[in-house]
Amino acid sequence: MKNFFIYWLPPLAWMAFIFPSNSYLTAKSTSYIIVPILKWLLPHASEETIDILHIVIRKFAHFFNYAFLSLLLYRAFRAANKNVWRLEWIAYAGMIAIIYGALDEYLQTSITSRTGSVYDWLIDSSGAVFALGTISIRTRLKTILQKQT
Repeated sequence: MKNFFIYWLPPLAWMAFIFPSNSYLTAKSTSYIIVPILKWLLPHASEETIDILHIVIRKFAHFFNYAFLSLLLYRAFRAANKNVWRLEWIAYAGMIAIIYGALDEYLQTSITSRTGSVYDWLIDSSGAVFALGTISIRTRLKTILQKQT
């Protein structure tokens, strides 16, 4: 039970946070925070520029939300095996993150305050793949360097 709380509760909590029914993550709600900050940072920027930057920030958030989710899932599959790397853990974490991203975007199509998008799912998926690819490359390099010493 302790392992569940340490390893599996974080990705499940993150999945609950990014679930489509979270009304704090809508474009309208984030505009209350992001737009005033952008206007403060860029006082001479046009309204169109501010709107574009708001969209770009939201798309980066998609990328990083799913990158973080895939890292949490990888950590859960790895559990206490910190010095071991398995392709299955990468594959499982990636599949869950990508499928969850598809489910997220699909469910958003049925929520009036949200809009689901295949493009957002591609951004979500690329975040997951990027994070897991980084883990794979880092682990392989670490293994190669250890063999050389």
